[in-house]
Amino acid sequence: MGKSGEKAIFPTRTRSTNAVLDALAGVDAEISVAQLCEITGLSRPTVMRTVRDLVTAGVATATTAEQANFAGGRRPQLFKLNRGHHASIVLRVNYHVMQGLAFDSAGSLLTRTAVKFSKSAKVPWLLREMLADLLGVVAVPVYSVAVVVMGIVRHGRVVRSDLVPELDDNQWISDLDRLLADSGQECSVVALNDAKISAQWMYYAVAQNKPAPESLIAIHCSEDVGCGLVFGGVLLDGAHGAAGEILQDINGPWTPVSKYLRQLEKEYGLPIRNVYKLRARDGGVAKFVEPLGQLMGKALVPMALTLDPDVITISGAIVDCGTELIDEIQKVLLAATPTAPEIRQTPYGAQSVEKGARMFVLKQAREKTLAISIKNVNKSED
Repeated sequence: MGKSGEKAIFPTRTRSTNAVLDALAGVDAEISVAQLCEITGLSRPTVMRTVRDLVTAGVATATTAEQANFAGGRRPQLFKLNRGHHASIVLRVNYHVMQGLAFDSAGSLLTRTAVKFSKSAKVPWLLREMLADLLGVVAVPVYSVAVVVMGIVRHGRVVRSDLVPELDDNQWISDLDRLLADSGQECSVVALNDAKISAQWMYYAVAQNKPAPESLIAIHCSEDVGCGLVFGGVLLDGAHGAAGEILQDINGPWTPVSKYLRQLEKEYGLPIRNVYKLRARDGGVAKFVEPLGQLMGKALVPMALTLDPDVITISGAIVDCGTELIDEIQKVLLAATPTAPEIRQTPYGAQSVEKGARMFVLKQAREKTLAISIKNVNKSED
C-alpha cells in the first residue's frame, strides 16, 4: 500500500484496534464478535478484521464456543486478550525504599517486590538487580520499563536528584538498557518524575467527571511535597524539566510545609505516613491537621493567583488526614483569592504515583502493540 493510502487507513485502524483492545482488556472471560460490536460501537466487518489481526499478532486468542447461540446455526468464535503476550515494568525509588512492579498486557499486577536501602550509592546496583529479578519472573517480552524517581527529569533522563545524586549521570539507564538487550528485550528505560506522573493520574481521575478541567495544579505529598501543572490536558514540563519543582527555593512558601512535616515526625516519633493516619485518634481530628492545612493553603495562594487553575488536587499519603485538611486549605484560598479554585482529594491518594506510572507503561505498551498490528497488516497486504 502506498504512503497516501497508509495515511488514510491507519488512523482509523488504530482507533478501531484501540477500541477492541479496551473491550478485551475490560473482561476476563471470552467474548463474541457480537458483544465486541455492542461494546465498541464498531461494525461487524471492522471488528472481525481487527480481532483477526490481533489473533495473528498473538495479542488475542480465538476459540469456538461449545454451543451455538439461541437462534442455532454455527457456533460463534470467542475471543480473549492474551494477558501473557507481554509485560510492562515499573521501578520506583522512594525514601530508602525501592519498589518493583510488573503488569500483564491487560494491566493486571503480576508481581510486586520491595527492598530497603540505607545508602544512595547502592541504588544503581539495586535497580539492576531488581530489574533482573522481575525479568526472570515475567519470562515474556517486556514492552515498557519506567523508573520513577524524586528529582528533576527531562526527556526521560534525570537532570538532578537530591535524594539519589548517583542517578544524575544516567549511566544506570545505559546499564539497564544493556541488561534488557542481553535478556532479548526490545525496549528502553524511561525515567519519570514522581510528582508529575502522579499529576497525570490525578488529571485522568478528575477528567472522568465531565467537563474535564482546563487547568489543574496537582499536589502530591507523602514524605514531602511535589507538584505537577496541567493545562489543556497537557502536563507542563518546562524548558529544563523543572516546572512544578515547588521546593527548589529554600526560602519559598513551601519550605514551612516541609519543615512542619519533619517537626511532626520528631514530635510523634513516627514516619510522617504514620502520623497522617493519626488524624482521627481519640475520636476527633488530630491537632496537626489544621496548621498543616493552613500552611499548605498559604503556599498555594501565590500559585493560585498566578495560574488561576480550575482545580487543585491533593494526593499522596497525606489524604489520610481526611477532608478536614481539604477544608482548611479551601478556607485559606477563599480568604485570599477572588476566584478560589475547587480543591479535590483524588482517589487512591497514596497510590497516585503507582497509578500514574502504570498508566504510562501501559500506554507505551499499547503503542508498541498497535505498531506490531499495523506491521502485520502491511505484511498481509504486500
